[in-house]
Amino acid sequence: MRSGFLFLFLICFPLVGLSQYSISFLVIDHESNEPIVGAKVILQGTRLGAITDTSGQVTFDNIPDGENTFQISFIGYSDKTFTHVFPLTDNVLTIIELEREEELDVVVVEATRSNRSIEDLPTRTEVLTEEIDEAASMEPSKISHLITHSTGIQVQTTSAGSNGAVVRMQGLNGRYTQILKDGFPLYGGFSGSLDVLQIPPLDLRQVEFVKGSASTLYGGGAIGGLINLLSKKPDADETLLHMNLSHIGSRDMNFFASKKWDKWGFTNLASFHLHNPYDADNDGYSDIPEVLKVNFNPRLFFYPDDRSQIYLGAMFTMEDRIGGDMLLIDDGPMDANHFYFDSQETNRITTQISAYREFKNGNRITFKNSVSSFERYSKISMNPLGEEANFAGRQNNSFSEFNFNVKKPKHNIIFGLNVYTDEFKEREIDTSALRNQQFFTYGLFVNHLWDAGDKLSLETGLRTDFAIASGMTGESGVQPFVLPRISLLYKVAKPLSLRLGGGMGYRMPTVFTEDAEPLGYRNVKAVDFLNVKAERSYNGNFDIKFVSNLGSKNILLTLNQMFYYNVIDNPILLNIDQTGGYAYENANGLMQSRGFESQVKFTFWWFTLFVGYTYNDAFIEDGGIKERLILAPQHSIKGDLLFVVDGKWRIGLDYEYKSKQVLSTGLYSRDLFMSGVIVERTINRFVIFLNAENFTDTRQTRYESILTSPYNTPQYTDIWAPLDGFFFNAGLKIKF
Repeated sequence: MRSGFLFLFLICFPLVGLSQYSISFLVIDHESNEPIVGAKVILQGTRLGAITDTSGQVTFDNIPDGENTFQISFIGYSDKTFTHVFPLTDNVLTIIELEREEELDVVVVEATRSNRSIEDLPTRTEVLTEEIDEAASMEPSKISHLITHSTGIQVQTTSAGSNGAVVRMQGLNGRYTQILKDGFPLYGGFSGSLDVLQIPPLDLRQVEFVKGSASTLYGGGAIGGLINLLSKKPDADETLLHMNLSHIGSRDMNFFASKKWDKWGFTNLASFHLHNPYDADNDGYSDIPEVLKVNFNPRLFFYPDDRSQIYLGAMFTMEDRIGGDMLLIDDGPMDANHFYFDSQETNRITTQISAYREFKNGNRITFKNSVSSFERYSKISMNPLGEEANFAGRQNNSFSEFNFNVKKPKHNIIFGLNVYTDEFKEREIDTSALRNQQFFTYGLFVNHLWDAGDKLSLETGLRTDFAIASGMTGESGVQPFVLPRISLLYKVAKPLSLRLGGGMGYRMPTVFTEDAEPLGYRNVKAVDFLNVKAERSYNGNFDIKFVSNLGSKNILLTLNQMFYYNVIDNPILLNIDQTGGYAYENANGLMQSRGFESQVKFTFWWFTLFVGYTYNDAFIEDGGIKERLILAPQHSIKGDLLFVVDGKWRIGLDYEYKSKQVLSTGLYSRDLFMSGVIVERTINRFVIFLNAENFTDTRQTRYESILTSPYNTPQYTDIWAPLDGFFFNAGLKIKF
């Protein structure tokens, strides 16, 4: 038997040797027909491979008989495969054309209404997309961590008891940042210190930042800049269940669904968040309050045809939070040593409607409207005598806009008008000090985007707002605000672009600021609209951007350097008056913020490295006295290192450094360094994640007590560092 196998092998061996063939290739660029030197050609299923020579050619020998598949690849080009059956009937030179890959994914910006790609938009805009999923694992109940991915942005805690927070851009106070949802100004005012805590990120697809004065786009309030949160659309069927637990008492259950069929579609986000009170330093006072929150955001879409869309949306939010003495949070008895707590109850109901019609010539007409009702009851027990700061009321807002977008080959002109109403009625807990206020604003705007050449684009805008404010002390009368804006984009070369821009802004005076929040609005007087002037601003910025894949589909380098300067005239301060109460007054001077932001983002295969540095010099002048703005670090560094294998792994390491901050006492805090890590593993439809946040355990109570006079409670303490310190959370995402 063994001799028979040997005989068969000796017969077949020379036949195999006779069945070897050759093939030659010429690899060229699809567009230029130029030969590609160094392209790799491999025979799949074997170790055979070769590189094209200086003429773009390569020859393969020893090709076995039968069907063989070849793969051709070169950096910056799409791979190509084809199959030949040997022996070939015509053994001529095979020409292979490779097509260049798209160098960058196109990101379309919606905040400016022109729907331009971010690379072709003169207005300097930053966009987050891929970071949203990671941030949803870190903080599934709020967007605080998500929006701090960009440089020059700080989420500032305003109250240790409730953990209320505001968003500061370019060192300016939180009241100068405008937050939009799908282009609707739904937030701010009475809800301002709770907004970033009540918005879950799970249904977001994109976050847009326009830094510097952006009042020309959506009206007053965007002196420091605006943040536009864009929700997911029913472009693809998606069902996602997200569950999360943390070791400091957080529990989350989030559900998102998206579906489209024929001319209809819908999305819905339902989220439930619980957080036990957490005392990180065991001083008897909560560093994280007890929280119960429910969100429900359904949206229904109708597509009559390919050029039209109508959607109806609603948002329902209910939240209860209580912080302070741990004994009282646990329903213990109140006495001379246990008296302080901060309780917040809120409810929000919002409706939205948006419709557009695009014509055959590319022009578009758009209408949108939102109506919002926000109700809040705040109760702070202040001292052993039983005195309380009670403040409650309802804020009703509406926003309507009509715009017409004219598109020409080199021009894009948007005409529009909008009407904004804001009415706050205080609940009559203390009828002697009602702070009811009303705002009515209507504005006309035009935005013109002109492609002046292959390298030059110019965007100009002009808005005129007419605002009326009234309150318990009288009415301001009609106040006109003329707001010009200009942005210029010059593409020096394919990877290098320059942007230069500037504009004006304004903000009407209001009782709702981060200065009044820690006071629980106790003894804060109504705004005197007859004598307190609106704040006006002037802004300029210059931006240098370099983007290139360095000739490789697996590499992307982005360098960005921005310089900015903001000036606010008549800044409004909350001062103690002669009666011992708190009154809003215009400062006799200017508020200024100037500095620069430097960003480096480098992607190599599965790794992405981001480093951002911000230098900020922010100060205010009042009566010849110049002081730095409190809680505004002059130097900050933030960044992350991300490792992603699609469909398998996501591992991220982030870090942040803040220099010393000026406190309201005139003293300085210490500098801070924080870091965290997140690991996600995808197995089929399951995503398991583990996040360790602030593992250096950087928290304010490690360096000082937050219990301050006059009652040895945390009510009047400046919060300049995290309060929760180190925590880890873990969870599961299920994609159905």
